[in-house]
Amino acid sequence: MPDDLEQLRRTTPDLRQLDPLSTEVRSWLDQAYHALNRADHVEATILKLHERSLLDPARKAVASEEIVKTIDRARATTQIMDRMGLLRRAS
Repeated sequence: MPDDLEQLRRTTPDLRQLDPLSTEVRSWLDQAYHALNRADHVEATILKLHERSLLDPARKAVASEEIVKTIDRARATTQIMDRMGLLRRAS
């Protein structure tokens, strides 16, 4: 799971510039949602909220940054839980 989140960060498309309805962005957002949902259901829900804002030109830049921060937060939480030996809930 941490590898999934790490891979997402390495492959993050330029969400500020690309069409949020393009195949590339849709595919990446779907992967992001599924990886986040496995790691943290709340962060997956937050991703969906920001994803909707990508369609609004006035909010697109902020939404793009928030999506990246959401993934980073889930990565950090997962790393902490792994270091402490805590189990995550199964999806």
